[in-house]
Amino acid sequence: MSVSVSRRLARRAAVAALFPMSRFRLLPLAAAAFAFPQVALADDDSKPVVELDAVTVRANPLGKTSDELVQPTTVLSGEELDRKRANTIGETLENEPGISSTDFGSGAGRPVIRGQAGPRVEILENGVGSLDVSDVSPDHAVAVDTAHARQVEVLKGPATLLYGSRASGGVVNVINDRLPTVVEDGLHGSIETRYGSNADERSGNTELGYGVGHHQFHLDASARKAGEYDIPGTAGVDGSGSRGFLANSRAQASSGALSYGYIVGGNSFSASVSTFNTVYGLPSEEEAFINADQTRYDAQAILNRPLPFIDSIKLRAAYNSYGHTEFEDAATPGTVFSNKQNDERIEIVHQPLLGFRGVFGVQHDYRRFSAVGDESFVPPTRSLQIGAFLIEERPWKHGKFEIGARIERDTNRPDNGDGGERRSRNFTPVSVSVGSIFNLTRHDHLKLYYSRAERSPVPEEIYAFGPHGATATYERGNANATIETANNFEIGFDHHDERLSFELNGYYNSVHDYLFLQEIDAGLNADGSGVGAIDGAADRVDSSGTIDPDGEFLLVDYRQANTRFYGFEAQASYALVIDGPYTLSVRGFGDKVIGEVNSGGNLPRVTPSRFGFGFDGKYRQVSASLSYTRSQAQDRIATLETSTGGYNLLGFDVGYGFKLTEHAQSDSEVFLRGRNLLNEEARRHTSFVKDVAPLPGASVFVGIRLAI
Repeated sequence: MSVSVSRRLARRAAVAALFPMSRFRLLPLAAAAFAFPQVALADDDSKPVVELDAVTVRANPLGKTSDELVQPTTVLSGEELDRKRANTIGETLENEPGISSTDFGSGAGRPVIRGQAGPRVEILENGVGSLDVSDVSPDHAVAVDTAHARQVEVLKGPATLLYGSRASGGVVNVINDRLPTVVEDGLHGSIETRYGSNADERSGNTELGYGVGHHQFHLDASARKAGEYDIPGTAGVDGSGSRGFLANSRAQASSGALSYGYIVGGNSFSASVSTFNTVYGLPSEEEAFINADQTRYDAQAILNRPLPFIDSIKLRAAYNSYGHTEFEDAATPGTVFSNKQNDERIEIVHQPLLGFRGVFGVQHDYRRFSAVGDESFVPPTRSLQIGAFLIEERPWKHGKFEIGARIERDTNRPDNGDGGERRSRNFTPVSVSVGSIFNLTRHDHLKLYYSRAERSPVPEEIYAFGPHGATATYERGNANATIETANNFEIGFDHHDERLSFELNGYYNSVHDYLFLQEIDAGLNADGSGVGAIDGAADRVDSSGTIDPDGEFLLVDYRQANTRFYGFEAQASYALVIDGPYTLSVRGFGDKVIGEVNSGGNLPRVTPSRFGFGFDGKYRQVSASLSYTRSQAQDRIATLETSTGGYNLLGFDVGYGFKLTEHAQSDSEVFLRGRNLLNEEARRHTSFVKDVAPLPGASVFVGIRLAI
């Protein structure tokens, strides 16, 4: 028995001795139930001021709040972001209406928006791409550390107009302080540390800023380490695999940045250099793990009123060097991935012209991708994207009208040094949108939105051919793949007043020539040779692509078909108490998405329907919340896909905020958080490894954040 296993078993035995399972599962809930009434019933003569801050969505260059945007938008910031902040961006957003996660153990997790994932969801850091390879495969981590996020924005539905072909399913923009635009005089910053009971997780991060005159300096750093996490049953849905813990689920990560900004007269120039490293196990394999590194350089310039008819000009540029090695075990390096990429964009906001105010711009993205090794299922490829866009809006008697368009040129050039027949592919996607906001009353708004978004196939969808160990698939690309066209219709209604706030969005997305991975039942080898036989079971092959019923890899093709996605998202909150010495509110949400092939059948890995509710209370410096989410079973499955059972998630948050110094710019806090308090066996249907890697069991986190 290894030392790490011995330590894990000893830790779990100690926990079991102190907290038998029946008590351990109920202890966090009892703590939350005790804390919540104390918050709600505390007495004080002061009356809190109820005020909803307007948060600008920075992914939109026109400087609008989410209520002012025609496209449905979710924004996390402040205390809400602190409560939901998790190790991956997918996990941070997983309980937002319409959003889930691809979930690959604790090391990788990318957002799924309305059933769309991978190369259809663009991940941005301060408005420019994450520049990693997380869109190539779900086992690849996003190279953006959530520990430093100050705001997370999600544009739901096609966002191709602003961000191009890879945003046909939506955009997630992570805002941090690495590109300063204002001077905050003097020294300020924070340091946070926390401990998680599950997986013996330890993490910490710090941020420091110093402003003087026209100069703003920034420094940040973070580190996290966790062992194999505990689960309530066995790893395999069929009872196989490790019991009580998820084998090979260790993860650690670190990041840091140094940046400088020069700000004068509303204009700013800023630059930063940052690093990101992560090492994490792949639960679908016994010993395999990924070691990833990224060094990134960013620059930004903002000019306000540079010309009489121009409101602002914003230039953003980023360059990175990214690489990761997929180790078979600690002594055997396997496939090596490399990504050299630069992304530049310019946005020019003009003043009203014939009643229209808008933004026009140009984006350039050049990517040099390679994978070398036994599982290099995608050839080295150079990809170029050049796009131009225009979005205009005009107020009218009952609200606002918006229209926009984008045209781009996408080129993929594979390296055919092996003598293969892969050919270069060029695409010219064109996207348009039109929408309007109707101000029915001061508190009620109706939104209508239509977009026609075209997406170019990405290299893995065209050129893939070979085994992919992490997902246990043997992937075959579609050399004749064509542009994917989505016609998306949206209708939304929202109401906001002092007590009641709710939003309801419905959508219908008809996608022509949709590309997706599908299992095969033909009985042929991966190269098409063999006799062939249809037996009602998904074909399996060995690492050479030879058909084998007991083969390690599931044979999958990138298929193109006409499909449709439709569903709704709803959320509401009601302030039960706002005029007393404390505040107390109740909230709820629900969502549902259906993905179907027009000719019949369902699409794979579509998010199941969910609903949930919670309570939030606050008294003076003490805050508390209790949350419940129900994820329904997913039995609307694709051919040869397995169904997923439903599960319940219960969590709580209790925090005590205080000012460390009189001039501190934010609150310090001591907090206690609980997740999956019922210790449910939870498997996310959107995950490629759901049948062998459930979510963590009951977890309790304790931490402190000090701010000056």
